[in-house]
Amino acid sequence: MLKTKLGPVAVTAVLAAALAACSSTADDTTSTATDSETSAATTTDDSGDSAAAAPATGSGDLGEIPNESITVAYASPVQAQVGQQMFDLGASQAAELSGSDYSSLDSNVDPSKQIANMTTMLQQQPDIIGTWTLDPGSTAGIYQQVTDAGIPLIGTNSDDNGISSVVWTQSQLCEDDGPSQQDAQMIADMYPGGTVMTIGLDGVPSIDSAVECFTDRAEAAGLEVVAHVSNTSDQPAGAQQLVTDTMVRYPDVDAVWSYNDTSALGASAAVLAAGKQISDGSSDGVLVFGTNGDESAIQAVQEGRMTRTWDPNNVEFGWTFFAVAELAAAGEAPDQVVVASTGYTADNVDTWVTPEDREISGYEDLVYTVG
Repeated sequence: MLKTKLGPVAVTAVLAAALAACSSTADDTTSTATDSETSAATTTDDSGDSAAAAPATGSGDLGEIPNESITVAYASPVQAQVGQQMFDLGASQAAELSGSDYSSLDSNVDPSKQIANMTTMLQQQPDIIGTWTLDPGSTAGIYQQVTDAGIPLIGTNSDDNGISSVVWTQSQLCEDDGPSQQDAQMIADMYPGGTVMTIGLDGVPSIDSAVECFTDRAEAAGLEVVAHVSNTSDQPAGAQQLVTDTMVRYPDVDAVWSYNDTSALGASAAVLAAGKQISDGSSDGVLVFGTNGDESAIQAVQEGRMTRTWDPNNVEFGWTFFAVAELAAAGEAPDQVVVASTGYTADNVDTWVTPEDREISGYEDLVYTVG
């Protein structure tokens, strides 16, 4: 397999890319995707070859949420990232149900800033502290201080030492019938024994784990991963050039899988520039996959320039985080909750709703699994 290695990348750029694409860890979980509907999704069939892909259902039940007035402080990894803004929106909406106070401090992709923010939180003594870990080594000390203070620490896509409960997004986990397996199965159904190119950002553990997960699922489905490239720019243009160069060697590649929508859009541009078509999941052409549910990716799916993107449902992510915070304050929080992600293809992309316009009236509208 051809593999393009990572070149020098600024630490902040690597961290930002990781946040835009993946969780800080990506271990296997036992939750299983099944048919469901959410505020932003339609159902899928069980055949595995449908272009539409629905999120997991709530196989567990968080039970009755206390809805007590509490104070929650969150160490946001980077508030400039749209997904984090939508997470804060969801958490703030949930806080309004119980008259609670929710605040989010921006770490701006800087572990030292995250530590300083959490030090400030400790001084304020909130009921709950939430965090998306930027650097496990750097934050270990402050996490221990939070634990010693008796304040429950809830991780978002992070399960480092000191974190008592974790809220994950499904699209960032390697699970049976999860997004990676569904992507691999779609390729195998269209092109049995087909060839695949993967795009990652080598050296970022979470992204490396995501690529490894998809690669394992693809090979298990009988596919051959013929090339891997590392988009160190984390920009569409960088991915476009890498895919263009790689297609010289593998002009008949059947699919391109990317760790995020940004690189998937670049891959799509390269495929189209080579005079090829993009498959919608059932039509002839190269299958192109991304993750994040970015509005630009949704538009690309609508226009036939991308096969599928996975929306992590960040507003719902924020709501679920606050539900777990309520339970943690009452001493009843589960070890982990996985928020359903939604796959959008040509078959269901018209059901997508912009995150800020999604109507969530209460916790009963959420779709999740409890671990």
